Formats: sequence, structure tokens, C-alpha cells
Amino acid sequence: MKRLFLLLALPIALTLAPLPAAAAFVFRVGDKVYVDGKEYTLEEWQRIRGNTDAAEPPVTKGPATQAVPAAPGGARAAGCTSAIYYDEFPNEDERFNCSLGLGSLTREQILQNGWKVDFVEKIPPIPGQPERSPRGLPLHLYKLVISR
Repeated sequence: MKRLFLLLALPIALTLAPLPAAAAFVFRVGDKVYVDGKEYTLEEWQRIRGNTDAAEPPVTKGPATQAVPAAPGGARAAGCTSAIYYDEFPNEDERFNCSLGLGSLTREQILQNGWKVDFVEKIPPIPGQPERSPRGLPLHLYKLVISR
């Protein structure tokens, strides 16, 4: 039975492995970010985590101002995963960490660069992490499978 559990847990672990880990458990509800049980505003959290997303200018509506690199070798498919857990699908201004060196992109930037979203996968929390938000809704990471 243990082997079966480990075999089933392996794909989840491999999916979560490339994500940057700034805290054991992070999720966002509205303008609040909860990190290991502590509550922060979105601006405070971006300053605290100190990664490149905090240094980027806020996303504004309209044409994208930053160029996104083309996929190496003419790749036609990639994956983009949310950085934190959400109790509902992320807002339009949320960024997804994309493979193939595409970087951190919003859904609008993904579409503007000629990609289309083929599939959305909900990835449940790893064992030992809270499974529900303070609102009582289940938490998930969201993975977008995109192609050209």
C-alpha cells in the first residue's frame, strides 16, 4: 500500500518540484496573502518575498509593454503554473511561472504572444498542507498547458 501511495504521489511531487519555495504554505484571497498562517496585504507580500515579481511594475490594462522572449527551438507547447495556492481561479492580473524560459506571464500576455490555453489543471495541496481557505473553499495550484 505504501508503494502505491508513493507511486501516486511522485507525479505531484515532480510537478511541484520546479516551483520556487519562499514559504511552506502561501495562498491569496482577494487583496490578502496568507503565509504560514500570517496575513499580509499583496504589496507587503511582494516586498517581503523579494523576488523579481515585486520589482516589476504593476500590470496595466492595454497593450503589453514588455517583450516576452520566444520559445527556444520553436517549441510549440509549454506549461505555466501559479506560484501560490488559490481557492478560485486566479485573477487576470496574476502571473503564472512558465516553462521554456518564457518567464512569469499573465494570461493576457500569454494570449498576446500567440499562445493559446489548451488545458487547465487543478493541482491539490501536498499532504500535510491545509486543504481549505479561510472561506472554506478547497485550495489548488493552477497549471495551464499552452500551445501555439
